[in-house]
Amino acid sequence: MLGLMFLFTMSATIKAAAQQETQQQRVRFYYYPSSNVYYNVSTGEYWYYDNGTTNWVDVKTLPTTIVVEKTPRYTVYYNGPDVWKDNTVHQKKYKSKKGTTTEKTRTGN
Repeated sequence: MLGLMFLFTMSATIKAAAQQETQQQRVRFYYYPSSNVYYNVSTGEYWYYDNGTTNWVDVKTLPTTIVVEKTPRYTVYYNGPDVWKDNTVHQKKYKSKKGTTTEKTRTGN
């Protein structure tokens, strides 16, 4: 009987720890559909897709070719820092209106 109580207590403890860990990993981001950029509110970092490397990149400051100020943003939550893994879903859900792109092209000097 004592062994059964021990197993029950351990099971409940492990389950509570797993739930707490999941809740701690939930991260709030702002998503800017016009430039397809995420902003991690807790770290102050941006995630954007770099066409040159075909990878998602996290930076503290966006390249000058990407502007997100004064564009619609949406709050999204993700369990962990890799919010871009749901990018296809976010692009469909928060479609950018045509003609509202905020990406600039650089001109050579």
